[in-house]
Amino acid sequence: MSLFPHTIPIRTTPLAAPDGLGRGLFATTNVAAGADVLHVSTPFVAVLDTHQLGQICSGCFGRRQLDDEDRRLRGCTGCQVVKYCDKICQAKDWKFAHSLECSIFQKLSPRILPINARAILRMVLRTGRQKYTSKDVDMFLQLETHIKDIREENPVQWERISMSSKAVKAYSETEMKEETISAYGAKLELNAFNLTNAMYDRVGLYLHPYAALMNHSCDYNAVVGFDGDELFVKAIRPIAEGEQIFISYVDTTNPRWLRQKELQERYYFRCRCTKCETEEKEGKEGQGEAATATAAAVAAVEATEANAYALLSRSPDSTDPHSLAAEISLLLGGLPETQITRQPYVSLRDELIATLLTLQRYKAAFAHAAVRYLRIDPVVYPQEIHPIRQVHAWALAKLAVLLSQGIEVAHGGEDELELERYEVNFSLILWEVLQRLVSLEDKSCNVPAFQRLVKALFGQVTTEFVAGGLDPRRMEREINGEWGKVGKLVEWTVDARRIE
Repeated sequence: MSLFPHTIPIRTTPLAAPDGLGRGLFATTNVAAGADVLHVSTPFVAVLDTHQLGQICSGCFGRRQLDDEDRRLRGCTGCQVVKYCDKICQAKDWKFAHSLECSIFQKLSPRILPINARAILRMVLRTGRQKYTSKDVDMFLQLETHIKDIREENPVQWERISMSSKAVKAYSETEMKEETISAYGAKLELNAFNLTNAMYDRVGLYLHPYAALMNHSCDYNAVVGFDGDELFVKAIRPIAEGEQIFISYVDTTNPRWLRQKELQERYYFRCRCTKCETEEKEGKEGQGEAATATAAAVAAVEATEANAYALLSRSPDSTDPHSLAAEISLLLGGLPETQITRQPYVSLRDELIATLLTLQRYKAAFAHAAVRYLRIDPVVYPQEIHPIRQVHAWALAKLAVLLSQGIEVAHGGEDELELERYEVNFSLILWEVLQRLVSLEDKSCNVPAFQRLVKALFGQVTTEFVAGGLDPRRMEREINGEWGKVGKLVEWTVDARRIE
């Protein structure tokens, strides 16, 4: 029987972890790559980011909106803070927690509590109404708080937790002590996941105490994804019986110094995984090599990197998108090819693609998405079943859809003209990318909602080919020819030194 009634299947068990890692989850059977390690169907708590409350359903957390992008949400008639797809989603959330908080939201209107305060409020209210099982509560109470570390090392964080606790205490009229509420807040900050949609875009935060037992490693063997309010943990590589399940708390494509900084500031520990130890050793060896380089060369590399991080740190609303696209393009266009798979340039290209989409410069976005698909992701995410790599493939496919339909696009300069010169058949590229994603379905580490989208679009594209009297399965030569054109476009994009 499952340790938690809403957790299926469990192929893990909690045990003491070595190397001072407290407790962790360990595999109770051999797990194949792409298979579920853990599936949690009901969260302990899950809430949307404040800016998403008007855009995403608080009942399904956007799962049904993926299937119908034009779905119109309806606000709660009581508080008008949360919105839903329909009565089905509203009834689900009402039963889970909204019935307990709706009147509080009404009294606070037009103010809206910050996300962490709304999460703590839900936990306090559900605890008071005994909405949790005793096993849920016991596991939650055993989670670490690190309150001493927070107070000493991050007074701003502690002040935020304290203020949220005071507010929750006052608004909920609970008999729970403020110190206990603060402990709830500390557990939330240290153990919550970023709640994401099927495309791995953050939409809120999520906590389940059993899933929170998974320890971190930059050399992780499992990945976390969400399909609405369902949590999936999938093996990114084969996991042997008795092996500890490791996920990553931070972006492991970042350099070691940044990962360590983020882990210390957010989770109060230093990572000693094999990846970190190897990179530390290589870093020390690399210091000798760097000493032989000219001071000017080292300064140039450091300046370029500093500019890249500065661009990434800007607020999205602080820079005109045309100027931002030009700045990023200029910086990436001057990079040696050996640098394009390193951070911060990987993230910078992601930012460029997003900016080009905002500007409706779909041809330029396709060129950079192709660079990411062919040159960057195979290095940064070696496993083809990695969810981020598959989401990037989907993004390339969606751009191919737009361009294959001859949609009017904004022209921004030389990159669009270069793409037109190659005369790529986007329909064939689209079919081949989707076909590859579908072929990996049984091993994919992505959530079911993503796989449904891929299969649906692949079916539509295949039907259109058949209607035109064509069978892409018999067009291998033509498809290879189109990839040859895309390859030349990628070469031009990577080598470009002048961007208009």
